[in-house]
Amino acid sequence: MKKLLMILPLVFLLCFAFGCQKAEEVAEEPAVDIAAEEEAIRTLTSEWFAAELRRDMEACLSNFAPDAVLHVEGAPSIVGTSAIRAAYEEFFKLPFTDWVMEPRTVFVSKSGDLAYDFGSFKMVIEDSEGRTEVPSKNIIIWRKLEGQWKCVVITGSNDTPPSPPSE
Repeated sequence: MKKLLMILPLVFLLCFAFGCQKAEEVAEEPAVDIAAEEEAIRTLTSEWFAAELRRDMEACLSNFAPDAVLHVEGAPSIVGTSAIRAAYEEFFKLPFTDWVMEPRTVFVSKSGDLAYDFGSFKMVIEDSEGRTEVPSKNIIIWRKLEGQWKCVVITGSNDTPPSPPSE
């Protein structure tokens, strides 16, 4: 019994020491620089829109996670980069020539591994009928994968109602 009483304080001391060490390890984790991550998202989005104007397929696809989901008006969900590539092939056929960007809102989680980015813009189309600006908006959900921000979901829509079907 005396041995047990002598060992018990040692056990408590060790538990306390290891408990303090664990608390110190947690306290030493670097905080996420939210402002820097928000700026990184803004830069990625800006570069993405520029890549679309250049019709640079590989630059556009580099923004997506392998299992990303694209939601566009009038179509079922488009899942994965192969399907997104096919959607971009059709999108690049449109005669758009510019984007008129509005300020975007970016939110980064405290953990720094999830973010969303949304805003309005106008797609500028110039064709034989002249210049048209199509007011639109989108939401991009970003996730940090292997240290890089990747789009996991993007959805967008026009602000104008769809045209009635032609007869």
